[in-house]
Amino acid sequence: MSARRAGSSLLDQANDAHQAVADYADRAHQAFDDQSEQVRQAIVQHGGQVEEIAPLVGLPFGVTPNPGYRLQTLDLRQGDRLVMLTDGMLEPHGAEANLTGLIRQTGEWHPRDAVRAFTEAVLGVSNHDPRDDATVLCLDFPAANSPYTGPQE
Repeated sequence: MSARRAGSSLLDQANDAHQAVADYADRAHQAFDDQSEQVRQAIVQHGGQVEEIAPLVGLPFGVTPNPGYRLQTLDLRQGDRLVMLTDGMLEPHGAEANLTGLIRQTGEWHPRDAVRAFTEAVLGVSNHDPRDDATVLCLDFPAANSPYTGPQE
């Protein structure tokens, strides 16, 4: 995407990505499902505290001519972790997986290991059949002197 390299704003980049997908869909005559996976919950971990954030949910790129994307800002600092979950991670067994507790428990782990733990928890309580696409994204803003630890076995 040339918009990012050109220094365009995040909203301009989103609109350019939307237009690229929409143009491709028109050329390929593909239909898009407007019920595609969307981030349903965002969780910020800061200093051992876990805070749930209600994400501004929009349509996936390419679905509608003027999607009206909005910019959402979060106050993220060194040492914070941002975890974003789709509805497949939350429904119908997400509460049983205790993802908020698991986020606290895995706070010092490498994001890759934390994502693995979240996924295994949801698969475990759903008998490996989550009934929906399940996606989790874990982003860290590590402090300069805090190395990751591994899973405690």
